Amino acid sequence: MANMKVLAVLALMVCNVISAYAQKHSLEFKGGVIATSTRNNGAGDAKTIMDYKPGLVVGGSFMWNFMDASLRAVAEGYYALQGEKYMMEDFDGKGNNMEFNSDISYFKLAPNVRYYAPYVPVYVGVGIYWSFATSSDVKSGDLLDQSHSWTFKKYYKPMDFGTRVALGTEIGVSDAKFVLEVTYESGLANISNRKERKIKNQSVSVSLGICFEIAGRHYRHF
Repeated sequence: MANMKVLAVLALMVCNVISAYAQKHSLEFKGGVIATSTRNNGAGDAKTIMDYKPGLVVGGSFMWNFMDASLRAVAEGYYALQGEKYMMEDFDGKGNNMEFNSDISYFKLAPNVRYYAPYVPVYVGVGIYWSFATSSDVKSGDLLDQSHSWTFKKYYKPMDFGTRVALGTEIGVSDAKFVLEVTYESGLANISNRKERKIKNQSVSVSLGICFEIAGRHYRHF
């Protein structure tokens, strides 16, 4: 009988802990546009004019809320169509220019932390990202070269990682909140497979989505 009482108390304690944390989970889905470029050097004597390339981003995240929802730990995953675009002037020493254009499909994992400002539904997020390229299309001049991440890449390495900063807001009066977020990512890894170049990703994205509770009521401080 004593053992049964101990088990009952332990079960009650576990249920209370699960219930408490169950009130602090939320789920978010979002999608938007992304402008990508690279920090690129190693073009030799040619002058390289970098340009931003438009793309798409879509994904979702699972969040744990702490400190009355002012702080959230976020496990985020998303797909991003990125790439680079630039012009090399006089690349052959004969006055000819060459345009380089690439599309890189990335699947990204981005653990991060969000802090929600008191009394206003605005948050700032900081974290890291790790990404894996699923495919790439490269156009240099009039030539198109297609490759995939599970084969040796002529231009890019499949792995990338870097830092990210986000500024966003949640708008709504019900349990479901609309989300607007602006994110900047700066790559730390050299993704170039060419020894003469060093390439690091960078991007700015604007996303719109929805966030809703999946286990009870949020603790709100605004």
